[in-house]
This record gives sequence, structure tokens and C-alpha cells, in this order.
Amino acid sequence: MSMLDRLFRTIDTFSNEEQDGVERGGMLGEEYAESLIDDGQNGCYLRNPIIPHPKKPGIFFETDFLVYMRGILFCVEIKNFRGKVYYPARYRTVFVEKGWFIFKRRVPQVVIDGYDYSKMIQEKGGQGGGSITRRELPNPYLKTQKYIQDLRRYLCSRIDPRLGTLPIYPVVGFLEKADISSIYNFDAGIMYTSQLRHFFEKYSHPTIARSPDPWIQQCLHRLPTWDRILTSQNKGTYGVIADSNLNFQAYDGHWYSLPYAHLSCIEVRRSARSSAYDEAIVTYVNGATESLQIVDGTIRMNRFKGEQHVHALRNIHKVVVGIANKS
Repeated sequence: MSMLDRLFRTIDTFSNEEQDGVERGGMLGEEYAESLIDDGQNGCYLRNPIIPHPKKPGIFFETDFLVYMRGILFCVEIKNFRGKVYYPARYRTVFVEKGWFIFKRRVPQVVIDGYDYSKMIQEKGGQGGGSITRRELPNPYLKTQKYIQDLRRYLCSRIDPRLGTLPIYPVVGFLEKADISSIYNFDAGIMYTSQLRHFFEKYSHPTIARSPDPWIQQCLHRLPTWDRILTSQNKGTYGVIADSNLNFQAYDGHWYSLPYAHLSCIEVRRSARSSAYDEAIVTYVNGATESLQIVDGTIRMNRFKGEQHVHALRNIHKVVVGIANKS
């Protein structure tokens, strides 16, 4: 490889796909949650399981994690919020009498009439004289409950009816930087992310073995999942890889093609920005691994509403190949 080619590779590594802050924060929250969920021995889990809409191709229902432990499935949604989180109040108008004797009159007065549990308010700011901002969001707990209904139907009809008979609990985990004191309810499944393992232990079945039966793991991993890309700047994104093959140019100058259907993940390692090639460790679905010397190549990922991102392989740290486009 010429010095000019190396220079172009070096310059290109500084150009990288950017996510918006909301999505990037969500991915970081999921990474933290996964580090707590995955202990390698007890139970099993699936990240970003999705369910195809039965009538609208290209539309999916999704959640962050599906965890199995001791006879129970836990459907987990992770929220990386800052500030205070609470339910908005409902109000109604009542009429009260004011005054005395002939001066009495009925005056309208607005009072709190419970809370709107279909929504949550995220309130940030207000410290050090800063302005307070409020954002109204759908209640993620209700969204998770709805997902469970669709999941159960999908498990029974498309995966294995035995999974559809298991209890499925909704769980919403908030990172500790959020104040959820107004909505916190551990036993209902609304908690801090750090408490997830404790919740799984408390509500799993104590008489069932910790190690799941092989058929359970096999069935869970038949659920569709997103393809995920982690860039060299540790920024994650997910969607559906547009191509059926990974096409790349190797250090020998030839172009090669590997079917994504045979790949589990690709991890790219580089010794320096000016290196002549990147080492890619490819893990296949059968567990085998292979080391490749990659010079060039791209991955096209379809996102949402027709949006497509193009990632240069030299700007990628890791690719996790899901099965979103094989459902």
C-alpha cells in the first residue's frame, strides 16, 4: 500500500457517523444494563428482540431485553433519563362557596384529581438559576405491557408454544442519575437499573434450575433482533443491514464476500490510524472464528423512515449481526 493510500485511510477514520443525543444516550444505557444482566451462568437473555407487525411489512414492535430466569421471562425496557420523572396530574374544576350570608357565591376552583398514568414527565434544569424544561413522554411501562401481549402471540405462533405459556413480567429500569422517587415501585417492576438482578432473583421460580434448558435458549435466539454497529468512537446504532453479504478488500488487493447469514459478529482491531490494514476477527454462527486483514469496505444500514447510513469498515469497532431481515 502506498503512503498516499495510507494517508487517505487516516483521514477517513476521522469521519464518522453521528447519532443524536437521545439515541446515543439510550444505547449507553443499554450497554450498562447488559453488563448487569449478563453474568454468563444464570439464565439467558436476548438484546433488542423485535416482532414484525402482522399487517405492515417493515414495521416492528421492540423492547430492550428479554431475560429468562428460572421459569420466568422478564421483558425489560431501559431508560437513560436525567432529572426528575413523575406522572402528570389530572385536574378537574369544582365549585366552592365563598363569602358570607347574602354575599355567598359559588367560585370555580381547579383541584388535582389523581394522575395520568399513560404518560410520564421528565423535568430537567432549575439548578443554579437555570431554566426548567419539561418533556412529556408515553409511559414506557404501558408500552412494555403492550409488547408482552404481541410477544406472547408471536412466541406461540412462530417460535414455540411452550414459551408462550411462561409468565412474562414487564420491567422498566432507570439509570441512577434520574430521580424516580415519585414513580418508584420495585415490586411492580419500576426501579433503578442496578436493581435488575435483585428483581429477577426475587420473582423467578426458586424450584427451577438456574441453568436454562437448551431448548429455551435455542427458541429465544430464534426471535428477530436488530443488526447493531459500534463505531470506532464507541457510538452505537442499530437497524437492518441492507446487503446480504459483507464485501471487503483484503490486504492482498482482492475483494471477498461473506454472507451475513453465516456471521455472528465482526470485531475490528487497529494498531494505529496510519496502519496499512485493520485486523477483523469474524465470529461465525457455528462458533468458529477467523482473522482477516481488511483494507477497504463499507456496511449499509437501513434505519427508520427510509433513512440509510453508510459505515466504512475502518470506522467500525464491532458489528453484531441480528436476524431482523430473516424473519
